[in-house]
Amino acid sequence: MKHLTKLLSTLTLLVAFSTAMIAQDASAASLYNDGLAKMKAKDFDAALPLFDQALAAVDSTSETDMKVKQLAGRNGAIAAYYVGNAARKAEDFEKALEAYETGISMNETFYANYVGRAQTLDGMGDDVKAVTAFINAAMMAEKSPKNASKADQFYSKAESFAGIAYGKGEYDKATELAQAFLEKKETADAYYYLAASQFKNGAASDAIPNATKASEMAVEMEVEDAGKYHMMQGEIHEALGQTADAIAAYQKISGGKYAERAKYKIDQLNK
Repeated sequence: MKHLTKLLSTLTLLVAFSTAMIAQDASAASLYNDGLAKMKAKDFDAALPLFDQALAAVDSTSETDMKVKQLAGRNGAIAAYYVGNAARKAEDFEKALEAYETGISMNETFYANYVGRAQTLDGMGDDVKAVTAFINAAMMAEKSPKNASKADQFYSKAESFAGIAYGKGEYDKATELAQAFLEKKETADAYYYLAASQFKNGAASDAIPNATKASEMAVEMEVEDAGKYHMMQGEIHEALGQTADAIAAYQKISGGKYAERAKYKIDQLNK
């Protein structure tokens, strides 16, 4: 919030200088100035439609209007964020979602509206769309040096949906959520939850390539204890009667919490 307040103040100073040169009788400019006045008064609900109207009235052949377009887009995105936040806190999710979407259309580089959209979808219980929205928020954060550090937080949140569903035994839901995540980003855990959910649902053959991918990525990413991924891969191969492949997977576990269990599995399969 402090960052947004600072940003709003900075843009207001910029606007104060720019709009002094904008003719008041220009439709786009007058709409923009009306919106700016409402925004300064913190009447964001009134400011947002005025910025939207200003953008719609822009004449692309006018240099002045093109300046208005840039300013209206920036300030409109901020107004949309505040409108969305107020609506989300009031649990008016439809209004919140509409506001955030409007803000994104006004300034697609302002990542805060992506976060708001993801939080709203989460509040609405639309987990699949929320997964994608949090990943989009992370991707936008990565593009900004100031916000790049927040990307991992959003990726982690997106990935957690599948893990939570899996932990609850909701394997169909976990499968869908893991697949939604993997459409945007690949991680060892996402492949793990997908494979594990498929396996729990009796689809071991479908789970094998995903378990293999999870195991490979765990090694590539130097996960502290990759044993979890190798163990799952081995158990799926074992369930399919693929003894040699199961042993090979268990043999990848040289230490950690799964080492003793892997050794037992190997001993049993070698009998």
